[in-house]
Amino acid sequence: MELVLLCHAATRAMKAGRFPVGDEPAAHDERARLAPLRARHGTRVIASPARVARQTAEWITEAFEIVPAFDDVDYGRWRGLSLREAGEREPEHVAAWLADPQAHPHGGESIAMLAARVAGGLALIDRLNPRERCIVVTHALVVKVALAHALGLPLQSVYGMDFAPLSSTILKRAFPADAWTA
Repeated sequence: MELVLLCHAATRAMKAGRFPVGDEPAAHDERARLAPLRARHGTRVIASPARVARQTAEWITEAFEIVPAFDDVDYGRWRGLSLREAGEREPEHVAAWLADPQAHPHGGESIAMLAARVAGGLALIDRLNPRERCIVVTHALVVKVALAHALGLPLQSVYGMDFAPLSSTILKRAFPADAWTA
């Protein structure tokens, strides 16, 4: 099985360094850049419910599934704020959130809560045909926790990962019981 974790296109909120609110469109039409990933026969495409993820998925296929397990983390009261604004208002809370995967001082989800949700989405993928290729269009933070989960890395490792918009991470394995390789 081949699992492609595709970060969605950039949004204006991302470019401004703001926490997303969930309904942002892509800043630019990127379908030409995604032409090499265009879904072929035998490829299942799954998208986060977020508008930009659905839009990105539309650029690679006509039909895709929306799976809430791959939605972005809930940023709670920080939605729409820049990291700088959140840090000026709640410096100790931002510091805790950036250091502790269990922390969720914004009232939304912690990284650990997100990881549990994403693990459920990966379990769904485990039940697919092992010969099938699957593309999951999602958010950079979701890709980070999915990668940590699939490779058995500590959750703290997500703080050292960085994924750009439209970047893809490919995980492969021969059988569902096998370990993933990146």
